[in-house]
Amino acid sequence: MLNQNKMVRSKTKKAKPASSKRTSIRRRTQKNNRSISRKGKQITPKQKLTLYLNEALSIENIGVQRLQSRIKQTKIENVKQQLQLHLEETRGQQDRLKQLISDLGGGKVAATKDKAQLPIPTPPKSLAKIAGKIMTPAELELKGAKEDAVVEKSEIILYDMLIRMAHLMKVEEAISVLTQNLSEERSMADWIKINTPEMITQLWPEIEASVVMSEEEEQQLR
Repeated sequence: MLNQNKMVRSKTKKAKPASSKRTSIRRRTQKNNRSISRKGKQITPKQKLTLYLNEALSIENIGVQRLQSRIKQTKIENVKQQLQLHLEETRGQQDRLKQLISDLGGGKVAATKDKAQLPIPTPPKSLAKIAGKIMTPAELELKGAKEDAVVEKSEIILYDMLIRMAHLMKVEEAISVLTQNLSEERSMADWIKINTPEMITQLWPEIEASVVMSEEEEQQLR
């Protein structure tokens, strides 16, 4: 009987109520969170967002440089005019981002002057070497237009994400700036999509002239 009483008391001591277990888990979680927070400096939502805004600015910085090169490269007048218009828009985007970074950072966070690397696809060296020898100026024009579209699409995704983050961080003053930039990028992407078929038609005679066909292929085309 005595041994049975000891066993009962032992089990009673070992068994903890569920509420006690939950409290213990919660305390461990809080301790872990404090440990994590001490490892990295805590910053405000505005300070966090300025990091992402500087990333966007670095893309616009290289975007200005690329647009200037494209304007010099293209021989199609309406393309040149559209690129010039978007160059002015991009400069406006730079200015708005710089001002927003200054406002959110309170002068403590400087707007970056660095240039990002644009997400332009690069073919394998073996293909690039061959293409460099046989591509006509017309094909180079189409290549530039394709790269324009890739850049614009990536910027659209970037600004969509930034707007969502600004909402979640409750940094409302950033939303109008980001929305305006997004609208301009979408407009440029739409222009490229609408005008690409006409551009290909205009450039096709030069591309076709560079292709040597067999007599059988020529007869099939007649």
